[in-house]
Amino acid sequence: MAYLFLVVALLCQLLNLTAAATLRVGIPASVVLPNPNALPASTHATLTSGTGTPIRAVLRKGNYFEFPEITTVGSHLLEIYSHDYVFAPYRIDLAPSSDSSSTVITGAWETYRGTKWEDRGVALVPAPTDRLEMSVKVHGKKNFYQEREGFNPLSLLKNPMILMGAVALAFTFGMPKLMENMDPEMKAEYEDMQKKSPVAGLTQAMQGGGPASSAGGFDLASYLAGSGKITSTGSDRGSEGIRERKR
Repeated sequence: MAYLFLVVALLCQLLNLTAAATLRVGIPASVVLPNPNALPASTHATLTSGTGTPIRAVLRKGNYFEFPEITTVGSHLLEIYSHDYVFAPYRIDLAPSSDSSSTVITGAWETYRGTKWEDRGVALVPAPTDRLEMSVKVHGKKNFYQEREGFNPLSLLKNPMILMGAVALAFTFGMPKLMENMDPEMKAEYEDMQKKSPVAGLTQAMQGGGPASSAGGFDLASYLAGSGKITSTGSDRGSEGIRERKR
């Protein structure tokens, strides 16, 4: 019996000598995740290296993941996958021990997606160790749905078409009132300016007054061509057409 106990003790010592590094990752309570016990059972963590297959760890009672006996040497990427939350990724470096019989964790840092692998955060391992217990951060909660915004009457005022319509409506109902209160001389001067303006001639031509307005001597074709030339009246153009036909 004593011989059997001695053999078991020797085997345990041999196992301890050849044991590889162990990583334990805990999920503490935070403002984003006040109750880690609410995480679903599908939550898991992976430890991926450039060589070998990824190591997967399931969520255990106590809200932690454990990677025992990590034998792969080099840099590893620690990622936690959850249906409802986004966790920060971490870089874990492992190297052979001093006697090369096992592995030790030489470094652990928070890393950032979309940046270089050398860009890392604060070191979480002050010295090489064969067992590391660390906590991970929760960046935020995933949101798969966008809430529909309610109707806001003030948003109509931000629409340019609504603003243009309101200004046009104000001019339509406001100009007659303004004309009624205007001085007679100023009113006559304003009407005379309206008759001589190219816009008035264009409006009359579009309403069926022909290509030119005989009242203002405005040539629509010349105005649209950009020449800005004011032609003679309709009677003068008619006489010129008769002379052309006689020739």
